[in-house]
Formats: sequence, C-alpha cells, structure tokens
Amino acid sequence: MPMRFKGRAARGVVLGASCLLLAGCVGWSTAPTGIGTTSATLHAQAACQAVSTSNPCTYWFQYWPDGATTVTSTPKRAANNDTGGGYYDVAEPIGGLSPNTVYRTQFCGYGDTNVAQPGACIGLPSNPISAPGLQPDAGDRSTTQNFRTAGAGTVATVDLGRPLSVADTATTRISRDAGLSAAYSSTGSLWLFGDTVQQSGPAFIAGTTAAAGAFVRGQVPTALQELPTPPAAPTTGLTSPARFLPVPQGLKKSTGSPDCGARETDPATGESTDPTTYPASWPSGLTAIPGTQTLLIVYAETCVISASDLPAERLAMAVYDPATNRITSTATPLVAAPLAAGLPVAARLGSPVFGGDGYLYLFADDVFTDKIMVARVGASPSAWSSAANFQWWSGSWTADPSAAVPIVSVPFAGSVHVADYTGLGSHHLGMIVQTGFGTGEFQLFEATNPAGPWTAGPAGRVPDPCDGGVYACYALSGHAELTTADAFWFSWYSPDDAYGAGHMRLGSIAW
Repeated sequence: MPMRFKGRAARGVVLGASCLLLAGCVGWSTAPTGIGTTSATLHAQAACQAVSTSNPCTYWFQYWPDGATTVTSTPKRAANNDTGGGYYDVAEPIGGLSPNTVYRTQFCGYGDTNVAQPGACIGLPSNPISAPGLQPDAGDRSTTQNFRTAGAGTVATVDLGRPLSVADTATTRISRDAGLSAAYSSTGSLWLFGDTVQQSGPAFIAGTTAAAGAFVRGQVPTALQELPTPPAAPTTGLTSPARFLPVPQGLKKSTGSPDCGARETDPATGESTDPTTYPASWPSGLTAIPGTQTLLIVYAETCVISASDLPAERLAMAVYDPATNRITSTATPLVAAPLAAGLPVAARLGSPVFGGDGYLYLFADDVFTDKIMVARVGASPSAWSSAANFQWWSGSWTADPSAAVPIVSVPFAGSVHVADYTGLGSHHLGMIVQTGFGTGEFQLFEATNPAGPWTAGPAGRVPDPCDGGVYACYALSGHAELTTADAFWFSWYSPDDAYGAGHMRLGSIAW
C-alpha cells in the first residue's frame, strides 16, 4: 500500500473526496502542542509501507505567519516503515515564532509509488491538497492547521475547524453566527445559529436557524442535521437551513411607528417603501432542563434597525423537545415599555444555568459599563413566565434590575457566555467574556456559585486575524459538551473564512 497521511481519530472529522486528489491520502495535520510565545511542536500522523526503494517515504511540515508570503519548511524526515498499515504520530518542534501571532501550518510528504516528488501538503481534512512551498488559498481557513502563539498576558489558542451540518458543503457553504450549543442527551446536542445565508441556497433567513446531531467530547461535529421549522418532524439529509424560532410580532422601530419591518409611506411621494428594518428572534442561550431530555432556549425578540441600533424588546423563554422538534411552551416574561426603548441592559439575559438550588440563573453584560450581571428566577416554567419572579444580584437579591451590581468587571464586555462544566476535572461554572471589540480577545472566569466569587482564569485571543466585517470576530461562546478537563472549547464568528462569506469556527485554550 502507498504512503498515507492520517489525522488522529480523536479529531472526529469525516474525510472528504478531496483527498482523492492524492491516492492514499486519508488524513490531515493535527493540533500543535507546547505552544509558547516563540515556539511550538507541530503534529500529524502518517503511515508508510515503504514498497518503493526509489521513492522513500519522507515527511516535513511547512508553516508561515498568517498573511506572510514566505513559507518556512522543517527538515525532511524519513517516515518509519509500517507494514501492518498502522499510523503513528509524527512531531516537529519549531522556534523563532513571534508572540501573539496566527500561524498556518501543513503536513507535507512524498513516497512509495503514488506520491511523486516534490510531494503534497495537507491541513485540515476535506480540503484541497497543495504543493510544497506554496500556500493554499487564504480564503479558506480550513486548508491549514492554525494556531496563535501566546502573548503578553495571553496563552496560546488552537483552531480546530468548522462545526458543520451535512448541508454545509464546499459548494453550498452556510454563513451564520451565534453558534450556541447544548447537549440534550449523552450523545445528542442542539446548535442554534443567528442570521443565515447559504451559498446557492435560500435567501437571507433573519433570526435563528438550528442543527442537531451526535457529539463526542473533544471532537469537532461535522455531520449535524439541519432542522426544519418547528413543529415539522426532524428528518435527516436536509440540504438547506430553515427558520427555527418564530418571527416576533408587533415590535417597534420607534414609538408610534408602524411595526418593525412593516412597509411605510414616503411622505414626499406618498408611495409605499420597502421596510428598512426587520424583526428577529436571536438566541442568547440554551441548556438542558434537569431530569428531562428537553432544552430551555432563551432568546431576544429584536428589531434590527442598523448595525448599531438593535433594541431587544422582549425576552422569550421556550421549552424545546428535540425528539419531536417541537416548542412545547413559550413565555415572554420581560417586555420593554415602551417596546421601542428596548429592555434595560440588565434584563437582556442569556446563558441559562440551573443552579440545583431551585433557581435558574441568567447572565447579562453591559458594553457601556463593562460589567457582567446575574439574575435568578424559579427553575420552572410557571416561575420564569412572570417578570415578578425575577431577581438581580445587588449584594443581595432584588427585584430591581437597575440595582444589579457586577459579578465580574472587565476593560470591555463585548459578550458573555456561561455554562456548567461540572464533572470536567475540578471545573464547575465557566464564563467566557469577549474583552476586545472585533479582535477576538477573551478572558475565562470560573466559579462554584453563579453570583460568585468569579476567579479569573487564562486570557487569550482567537486564532484568527479577524479581517473584515462590521464586527470582525465576535459571537464567542463556550461548548460544555465538547470541552475537556484540560481544554476549554469555544467558537467564534470568523469574518474572512469561506472566501469572505464568514463562518463559525471552533478553537481551544488550555485551562
């Protein structure tokens, strides 16, 4: 059998037909380890039966800073013979790196009867193979294995690839943000996304789309199934996304105006105009409801007026049954008065966490005061259906959201996501806070109690240059069902991925 490359099974990624460009290619580069400010160890797996003495199995790595034109190659190494067809890890330490810099890497090789010299290089799976010494198309961030070196006050981060549904292919790429997920069973999880567009697919879908499927801790999910609009029964093999949460009704873009998204009349001509706003249900969190296989979904009913004017006018809370793809109950306990004013910041809640003490806890962030706040309500639909039952932490619990005090303060609170990581080593509650606008800096915090004290953990920056887009890199969220005791898994919106269309990506940071 000819020389083969294979990534570690723990990555859990299904191989694509693109590997047929190189007969025998069945793998990819794997995540680097030991990443510091100026050094790292690159990894891949390979096997070689060495059936050709004239073309011995040989491997090396190539790497470069994102955006650079010069490719650096490690020394060529002879691959170990493996007549049994097994695979082994190959590793190469590299140095001379720059701190807080994104690097892109590939695993290269030649040998046996099918891989002629000078060879071929591959990054993550299901992507085109490139020639040694050349960089693949920069518009696709999955053609390489990517990482960011540690910097002053930050630790290294690793890009693990795109979470994908079966409808999200190289020719029908789906661009969307949010990327929230939660497990509803020991093997199944639900993913919620924001505004969605599919290449060669449906037009812009405002609000929320969803996908679900099996997950394995420490692996990138790549075979999620798109969900139809509830209450349609879940099915497999859908080729396009569909609106998931209902379109909000009666939202206002200003006091006394027609509803958000309604056609208006041009006062100068008297003609009807297309709406310049639209209503959207945007997810702010989800979690499993204890003792059931249902999920609680929290979302904001928002009037989208502009990129900087997005009043969340109602907070909605829905109970969702993944088995039937049905929303079995919905409450809108918090409503702005007037609607167009939007909810106060402390009432723009998300990241639901059941405390095990009879309460459901939710979190909010204030980008203007850079504080994170927590609220609580009884842990049942009858309790969270009424605004009168909500309380905010002010040193004690109060019904006045304006009295809420910060449980965490940071230099910039662009977003917050909290989840329960109990059972993963010594971890319990984990919080990721985006601390840099557009650039993807973040800080982790941990606690055993929702109200704190919260202890600062590692800080990092997404392994992405964050080029382009109105907000550049944003939508940072943790994923408790994928996280391990040693590596905190998070997602973010990469604005220049997929040739500028933008895509969600998964990464990890040691914690």
